[in-house]
Amino acid sequence: MKTMPKDVIVVVDIDAKPAGTESLDILLVSTEGAKDVATYRDLEVIKTDFTGKKVATMAEALFNQGKTTLATTLIRKVKILGIEAPSGSGESEKAAALVTAIEEFREKDDDWYILLTDQSGDEYVKALAAWAEATEPTEAELGAGEEDHRKLYFGQTENKALEVTNRRSAIIYTAKPTEYADAAYLGNVGPFYPRSVTWKFKRPQGLTVPDLTQAERDALEEANVNFLTVEYKHEYVKNGVCTDGEFIDVQMGADYIAKTMRENLYAIFLENPKIGYTDEGFAMVGAGVYQALNKAVDNEIIALDPESNKGVYTVVIPKRSAATDEQARARQMPDITWEAQLEGAVHSVKVKGVLRATLSA
Repeated sequence: MKTMPKDVIVVVDIDAKPAGTESLDILLVSTEGAKDVATYRDLEVIKTDFTGKKVATMAEALFNQGKTTLATTLIRKVKILGIEAPSGSGESEKAAALVTAIEEFREKDDDWYILLTDQSGDEYVKALAAWAEATEPTEAELGAGEEDHRKLYFGQTENKALEVTNRRSAIIYTAKPTEYADAAYLGNVGPFYPRSVTWKFKRPQGLTVPDLTQAERDALEEANVNFLTVEYKHEYVKNGVCTDGEFIDVQMGADYIAKTMRENLYAIFLENPKIGYTDEGFAMVGAGVYQALNKAVDNEIIALDPESNKGVYTVVIPKRSAATDEQARARQMPDITWEAQLEGAVHSVKVKGVLRATLSA
């Protein structure tokens, strides 16, 4: 017997909980005594747990940027790991020991992106910059099964002649290392993440402008070392670059796209009982690429076409007919390829004009 529907039917659904705001995953490494890693959200707790230690002052510089940051929020979460002081007969050996300790920690916890340490000697900076560059797997390494947990290193230096050319590291010069310019710089600009903003023209709180000659400023710029400067009474950081010359926002934007695209693709595979080896199935997978690129447009990483109001990118999703028999047997989809135009930023301008007594011809 068929049951007739009731005259009044009420269905109440609860909206899905909004996703949390994306933020940087930061690791501070203290070399003044072993202490298990912990996530901190309160500066006073950090000061209590690390009383008298450099990392407490670093965290203070990281957190206390409210007066000068242009962001609408502040960094309020950081992981802190304590290790014993690196041992060795020289600074190079000690720096290598620190890198080894970080790598050993990664085997237990690789869920972080930005690294800062309380060591800023030349050998430490060089070793950590080289380490950071090596954290990004090559295509061959990814194909061999290596996971992609790329890192970005922020450091500081007192050496006006430091030469480091590695990717994935950003160094700022300071004449007062106890101000922890690297932490202040990250705390000042980092809260914008994942929105892409230039790291130039920012004024980290708590930093003293170093007394540099023009020749020294030129040398730092040529070496891709950032520094606080003064031009026409305006204080700001030049030039917002990584040590290989790439802009910090570009490097972070590329990392963000890689991370987001990977997460989207895993979600598609895990949330569907089956992705058919068909044109329709390939399109379902390709949707994850489009979603990541559109998110990058929203975050001003990829340029927006003002006429079409769409992101300036192209995506090529292969057809089933493009797959080889071997790919089909292995259930491996042919490669999806894409290209995108960076939005970029204005870092300089020249204005030229003529004053006339009259504008009439």
